[in-house]
Amino acid sequence: MGERRSERVTVAEMLSFGGAHFGTSIYMAFTSYYLMMFCTDVALIPSAAVGVLLLCYRIFCGIDTQAIGFFINRKHFKGGKYRPYLKWCALPFALSMVALGLTPSITPSFRIFYAALLLFLCDLGWSVLYTASMSMLPYLAKDDVSRTKIMSFSNSSSILAFILIGTFMLPVVGFFGGGDNRRGFAITLTILAAITIPLIFNAYFRLKERHYTETRSKPTVMGIFRAIWKNKSLLLFLAGFCIYQLADTFKNLTAYYYMTYVMHRPDLLPAVIMAGLLSPLAMQSVIPRLLRFAKKETLIVFALFAASCSCFLMLAAGASPIALIVCVVFYGAFTAIVANLVFTVIASFSDDMRAHNDINMSEILTAALNLSSNIGAGIAGLIAAVTLAWVGYNAEADIQTFGAEIGIKAIYILFTAVGMVISGVVMMQFRRKGAKEQRARS
Repeated sequence: MGERRSERVTVAEMLSFGGAHFGTSIYMAFTSYYLMMFCTDVALIPSAAVGVLLLCYRIFCGIDTQAIGFFINRKHFKGGKYRPYLKWCALPFALSMVALGLTPSITPSFRIFYAALLLFLCDLGWSVLYTASMSMLPYLAKDDVSRTKIMSFSNSSSILAFILIGTFMLPVVGFFGGGDNRRGFAITLTILAAITIPLIFNAYFRLKERHYTETRSKPTVMGIFRAIWKNKSLLLFLAGFCIYQLADTFKNLTAYYYMTYVMHRPDLLPAVIMAGLLSPLAMQSVIPRLLRFAKKETLIVFALFAASCSCFLMLAAGASPIALIVCVVFYGAFTAIVANLVFTVIASFSDDMRAHNDINMSEILTAALNLSSNIGAGIAGLIAAVTLAWVGYNAEADIQTFGAEIGIKAIYILFTAVGMVISGVVMMQFRRKGAKEQRARS
């Protein structure tokens, strides 16, 4: 049976935690949907330079969280281990967003330098806020059900931010810009920054690290690496999550190509994206209840295999948009289970490290999870781009060759499905390894 205990966590605390993630997800949604457009059409950076800039930016995103995790691990302040970072970084993060929107129209080289600097500053602020807030999870509550409830509010907030930004940002930019995208983005990013500040400050005042106690030992960097390397169960989990992110990225990256050149219905792309976001949003109230019937590790394995089945069903959907959207809804619901529970698993690993090694690892494990996510997404982007080139995809053609259509279908469906299966197999090994270690201790 699953986890049945549930600590009392107030709605105000859950809303505050979710509010902080809504504030940071605003920036993530902007970079996911409109960063390339902003760089080319607003900052007027040449396309070739944008490609290099975004590559460097993604590399920086993967590295800075690791450095921040190690920094936070070594520090403890009077106001708490993680909460002070919410107070200190909220304003700099928001001001960096505002400054990015004010990218000046001077020389191309200066625009590249300015945009790169502000992007790095924005991501640095986001990484500190993300690492600090997610590292608090093990200390806001002690049981899986309560932690999952908190994460459900957080994920709901993030999904809502992505829906709002993805749907309404360009219309808002057009409204304030009146045809001038530069002015429109500057005003819109200023408004988003103004929304972010009170949400993060509210989390600082509302959230309490009630279960945190300072450990006696201060491990070295090598000591932390050794502790992680010795924990084979943790390594299996991180590998499984990396493969999951890789598979999920295949689908996200090629949704446009699939709807345009395979389904020949680009007009339905917004509906497909919305279905993929609304189904995880609807699942947030269900996931904590699932823990009453099965353990989190079992639910993750089930969800991964179920998501792969949803992908294979897309092949049976054929040219039916309704059948495809139904499959996307199921896929979103099952992957929502994985996305929610991975943080609860990381919180359990943090508990275990403190109990058996007397070291605090919450922020290190949060950074490791983020690194696995970036590695998976990066590898998927490379494989997808190479595959599109190999199958003869032509960006200027209205109709692709039969081979290109087959290649697009393979990336969108088969690559995703097979990746989910592989991730499920790895997570099964993680589940068995963890159960074996638990029996050995008892």
